[in-house]
Amino acid sequence: MTKKKILVPLDGTERSMHSIDWLKKLFKEDRVTITLMTIREIVMANDMTITNTTIEQAQKDMDEILDKAEKKLEGYDVEKYSDFGSAADKILLKSKLDNYDVIIMTKSNKKGLARIIGSVTNKVLKNAHTLVIVVPE
Repeated sequence: MTKKKILVPLDGTERSMHSIDWLKKLFKEDRVTITLMTIREIVMANDMTITNTTIEQAQKDMDEILDKAEKKLEGYDVEKYSDFGSAADKILLKSKLDNYDVIIMTKSNKKGLARIIGSVTNKVLKNAHTLVIVVPE
């Protein structure tokens, strides 16, 4: 039997880590290959300059998020992926290019962007070419 490919976007919040708990309830270790993914958006205003130190710190933060999540998935086949850019766009691109079977994610924790469902989750739901599971709070 072919293993299902699962993409799990994480933003570092405890809420996003609930995706892992649901994944473990739904899928056995030997049935899936998991990619843990985190994205940092770089927002520039006016004449701001982004230094190598800023990029390096952001990468370190992303690595910590992915390492923490990987520890919760002992026994599973896990790979980690991080990038910079628009979170929704990067999730959609990775899921399509790498042909994922399922995306498991939580609602955004950002307040004020969307009242019912996070803006990133909403965009992924509307545009994904695969099954998207949105984990409840």
